[in-house]
Order: sequence, then structure tokens, then C-alpha cells
Amino acid sequence: MQMATSTRKDMDASLPEIVGHLSLLLGEDLGADEDEDVRELFRKGYRLLDLQSRPTAETPSFGAFIYLRDAADITRRLLWIYTQRHGLGAP
Repeated sequence: MQMATSTRKDMDASLPEIVGHLSLLLGEDLGADEDEDVRELFRKGYRLLDLQSRPTAETPSFGAFIYLRDAADITRRLLWIYTQRHGLGAP
């Protein structure tokens, strides 16, 4: 998704999916107890899931885009850790 070519409607439609994936990954055991980097990703992820952090109808499109970008980035990074910890990465 690119800011210049995405509508607010597109962003709002993507929000539940990204938040859902992030929420699922935060529920997995990814080694946060032993790894400070993973703990930091969890902290950032939980901050993004906080309802007060999520975009509302009053949030400017740029703010919604930044939120989605940040949520997608944390989700992607947690997914990479998940695949590595569960032997699902490419050989």
C-alpha cells in the first residue's frame, strides 16, 4: 500500500486484518522472556493494539497510513521470528 495511491477507505478496510494478524502473533510464544529484542517488539505491538492508539474516523489519512505502516512492520517482524522459531523459514 502506498500513501499516494491509497484511499482512506482502503486503509480502513486493511485495518482489521493487520490488527488481527498482529494480535495472533502477540499471543504466540516467541521467546520474549529470553530475548530483549522480542520483548521490545511485543511492547510496540501492544501499544499499537491499544484502542486509544488506533485511527478513528477523525484521524487524518496520513495518521491512518502511518499506523498501518507501523502495525504491518511489527507484524512482519514478529512473523519472521515465528517462522524461525518454528522451523518454517526457507532452507
